[in-house]
This record gives sequence, C-alpha cells and structure tokens, in this order.
Amino acid sequence: MEGALRNHTTPAVDDLPGITFRQLEVFSVVCRERSYANAAVERRTTRANIKRVMKDFETAVGRPLFVENPGRDLELTPFAQGLLAQVAPLARSLRRLGDGIRSLHQSGRILRFAAPGDFFKGGKFSGFLDKLHLADGFRPCFLKIDVKRFRTALLNAECDVYFGVGLAEPERLDCVDFGPVPWAVISRPGEKWAIPASPAALTAASWFIGEIGEDGAADLLARFHAAGAKGGAILPEAAWREKLATPASLAAGDVLFIPDTEGIAAATLPASFPAYHFTAVMRRNHPYAELQTRLKAAATAEGGARGH
Repeated sequence: MEGALRNHTTPAVDDLPGITFRQLEVFSVVCRERSYANAAVERRTTRANIKRVMKDFETAVGRPLFVENPGRDLELTPFAQGLLAQVAPLARSLRRLGDGIRSLHQSGRILRFAAPGDFFKGGKFSGFLDKLHLADGFRPCFLKIDVKRFRTALLNAECDVYFGVGLAEPERLDCVDFGPVPWAVISRPGEKWAIPASPAALTAASWFIGEIGEDGAADLLARFHAAGAKGGAILPEAAWREKLATPASLAAGDVLFIPDTEGIAAATLPASFPAYHFTAVMRRNHPYAELQTRLKAAATAEGGARGH
C-alpha cells in the first residue's frame, strides 16, 4: 500500500524538484493549523506570505495541496496527506532545530544585519555600530543582500535589519532615519571647482548626481531644481563608481556629486544641499522588542535623525 501511494499519489521527497526546507516547514505548520492565518501567527509573518510560500510549493510538487473553505479553514488534498506522512519526521527535526536556535538566541541572540555591496566596510556603518552597544545581548553577523531584494529579505526573515542609502520608505516595515549622507565632490584631477554656497549657484557647470539605492535620485534632482539649481543629470551607480575609480575619465569641467558613505571626500557640498538619507529598516513586531529602541537611540547619537 505504501509503495502504491508513493508511486501513484505522492512522489518520494527526494524526487521533488526545486523544494526548500522552508517550504516543507511552512507546509507542516499549515497542515497542523489548517489555516493560513494561524500558520502566519505561528511563523510571525503575514497570511499572504504564508499563502505565497504554499503556492510556490504547489508549483514545485505539481499538485494542489489544500482546499480552502468559505470560512477560510483548510482541507488537505489526498496528495497533501500522503506528502505530510513523508515529511513529518523532517518537520519534527526542524522543530527541534528551531528550539535549539531559540535557546541559542536567549543566551546570545544572533542579529543579522544586511546591506548592499561593501556597505559594511564603510566608515558610515562602522561609526554607527559603535553606538548600538550590542555586546550585552547580541552577536551580529553581516549579510550582503541587493537593494532590490531588501523588502522580501526582511519579510521572509532572512535578515533582521537592512541598512541602505536612498531607500524609499516601505510598507509593512519600520524605518529609522540616521539623517543625510554628505555629498562628496569629484572632478577631473588637476581641476579646481569652487564649492557653491547653495544649489542656486549651480547654473553653468555640467554637474551630475550619483544614483544609489532605489528610485530617489529623480526626486533628489527635483529638489535641487526647486532650490534654484539649473541643469544637472543623474548618473547610474555603475557609471559613477567607475568614474570614482578613474576620475580622469570625467570630461573637462564636469563635476560629480556622490553620497560619501566611506568618508573619502577631499571636498564636500554644504549640509544645506538636498541629500540622500542613511536608513535602517526592520520588520514590524520584530521578536527582539528592544531592537528598534536601540536603533533610535543610535540615530539620536548620530545627530538627531528622525525615526518613523
């Protein structure tokens, strides 16, 4: 009977393509709770997120797993019942592993910081980290996650806090603003450019704003214009990083403004100029209840930045 079930109803777990341990874990919780909403509470996420994971799992196994009743209770399909029998031992092992991780967190909780590129190597982050005072209860680790994925990474609990420059304020997540990032002024070697007192003085030179983060560069350029600046253009991040590495590639008379996250600038624009902001983003109702308080305290120490 078991062989027939495996051959005709439920494939062996080892034969299932493209599945993840996370999908199996969520599948087991949904089977136990018979509810996407209850499983979301158990997993500390949203109903929509749980349902999405299960839809991806159904695609991977090629069969429907649940039938949702009008009251949103779930019934397991015969296929799901057979699959559950196979993954139950694995689910129990995952729960034991989760209990062990929670115990480890209580004695020295792991705090997963994430950011794009080489952000953690810059002076902007290292200066901030000194203000967080983590040694009394956290063990930080650092992950490289592209800015295009930061919302998904936070909502899927791949990281606890995401740091970036030029991030738009996201829904369903909390932000702490650490204030504006100084502009570094880059020009051709040997050329001297007079630092203007205000954006209104930007009328003749060919000047560019270095794009970073998400889509905030266009808004930033508009704020320059609203403050009286003329001309100007946006330079994509890959392009300005190339010019930063080889300033001689800048055309004569061109000036590039880039967010100085590493303290490299020989010359900077005045603080009155519109600028990108350095931001920390985290999930709402994070299990580390004091984490946002620490972030806001560090923001205050950074210079009176505002929290959202």
